[in-house]
Amino acid sequence: MKLRLAAGALILLGNALDSQIARSKEPMIAKEECVPHSTEPVSPIDPAAAAFTVAHLYGGEDGESHLEMLPLPRTGGKEGRSVQTRLYATDVEIADTLPGDFIDFHGVSTPRFLIVLAGSLEIGLGDGSKYILSKGDIVLADDVTGHGHTSRTIGPTPLRVMTVRLPHENSLLPKLNPCPEGMPESDCVSRNLSIERTHSQGN
Repeated sequence: MKLRLAAGALILLGNALDSQIARSKEPMIAKEECVPHSTEPVSPIDPAAAAFTVAHLYGGEDGESHLEMLPLPRTGGKEGRSVQTRLYATDVEIADTLPGDFIDFHGVSTPRFLIVLAGSLEIGLGDGSKYILSKGDIVLADDVTGHGHTSRTIGPTPLRVMTVRLPHENSLLPKLNPCPEGMPESDCVSRNLSIERTHSQGN
């Protein structure tokens, strides 16, 4: 069976493209209680209040890694820009692996987004289930404890993954200000954008 995910980029937008994660069991259900109270997003998309949802890989109390669907905390934004989520990041890495490359069970040192740019990545869990991520798919790898997961590059082409590492503490704390730290708002492009909508919203 397949789950539909929204694909995104560094600043996750509410108007991101749809993509899929293939899996072997029943669909995971988003846990609404995972969304902390935050500013309602300002969005031209209906429904504007829908949270951006990603696959969440986490370490459970049983010592094994599990996968669920997780709504990200909502940040809000300037009218028309449809910014759903803005988070703090510590660094960004883009790496390539060859078909057949395999990493046995491992966790992560800090939470991070894994964004598949090309190729296919298979993630294996301790219960034997496997999940396949393809171009555009995003997973929040957060299994900092426990047995961890396996990673395998599958298919005939190399895998390219962008890793966006998050702070170890308060990893999903929304970044309310779009400006770089210490920059005056008068110099911040994001604070001074003017959006002119020339296309119709539909009939």
